[in-house]
Amino acid sequence: IVPDDEHSQPLSNMIIWLDGRTVREGEEIWEKLGEQEIYDITGLVANPVWSLSKILWIRKHRQKVYRKAYKFLQAEDYLLSRLTKRAVSELSIASRTCLLEVTERRWSKKILDLFEIDGDKLPELLEPGTMVGSIPGIMAGELGLKNGVRVFAGAGDQQAAALGVGALEEGLVSIGIGTSSALSMTLDQPVWPKHHKIILNCAALPGKWEYEPPIWNTGGLIKWFVENLQEKDQSYDDLLRGAASIPAGSDGILALPYFSGAGSPRWDPELKGCFYGLGLHHNRLHMLRSLMESIAFEIKFNIESMRSSGIVLKRVILSGGASKNRPLCQIISDVLQEKVDVFVEAEASSRGVFLLAREALLDEEGRKTNPLAKPEYISFTPDPGSKDSYD
Repeated sequence: IVPDDEHSQPLSNMIIWLDGRTVREGEEIWEKLGEQEIYDITGLVANPVWSLSKILWIRKHRQKVYRKAYKFLQAEDYLLSRLTKRAVSELSIASRTCLLEVTERRWSKKILDLFEIDGDKLPELLEPGTMVGSIPGIMAGELGLKNGVRVFAGAGDQQAAALGVGALEEGLVSIGIGTSSALSMTLDQPVWPKHHKIILNCAALPGKWEYEPPIWNTGGLIKWFVENLQEKDQSYDDLLRGAASIPAGSDGILALPYFSGAGSPRWDPELKGCFYGLGLHHNRLHMLRSLMESIAFEIKFNIESMRSSGIVLKRVILSGGASKNRPLCQIISDVLQEKVDVFVEAEASSRGVFLLAREALLDEEGRKTNPLAKPEYISFTPDPGSKDSYD
């Protein structure tokens, strides 16, 4: 969150989502609303990462800034405001504020009233892909652009990635795997999972919703291993090939991947990581493979949680930097016992927001053009021989 004034100038530094200073405000939100009501209104699980806790912290600790604030904006909103002088937030990003009534796609009057927040300090809500305005001539010149360049609202990174890889309907799961990961499944209607707290957001596709459970540790676990446990003369590729040669189940080692707490669906910041089952016959490669298996099982756990709402899994598509780790992709396929497609382009999210703007321009001009080339994938099929070990 960054508070700005009427001239789109920041009044303080931005507080990013993982800033731990707002833990007490997160507890206050939980105490006043309760876990179930937070979920029922916003589709979110009680957690201090959401924007509401940042706004409450600013009001408590930076009272002058709070009073002077014209709008409280997220990063994308702030850039849109600077470029167009219009304070807006598109719905997929607004879904992460803990202020949005997600099923009705509007700011929650109940939450605003309960926490005595002036609704006028929040930006106007738009669907993803909506044209926000044009860049003024002077600013366009400073940026080296032509006069009259138009600006469109984008979408959250994982929502946009789902659009970019072609996961546009129920049953298609887009998984962006990087340092951390998130799953995304587009929904025609808001459907509440039955047994687990799976985040429900507005999707990048206008008028649709999505499940988006996050997993805090993915590529970050591999990075930790490489930096701390690998032998210095081994290349990254050699490590991965070595881990791929270890049999399914890592000869009895189980890794718990909660090196910085657990994301969805456990939602426990106090959980810790560990290796269990170590024996004298194990080596570094067993540990590396067990970490990759733990990532795959976190994905499986979240997919099973989404299935609890009655949705049938049709296809899994991986993207992001960690999807270049081919042994990890194969392990995910083996653990899920499902075919897994890997998006071959580097920037799934960028492709998604490009498609949003492209569609808006074509609709505006009342014309259609040749469709884009379909996304390209590399496919991994499950090894049936690993099923019993992973079960």
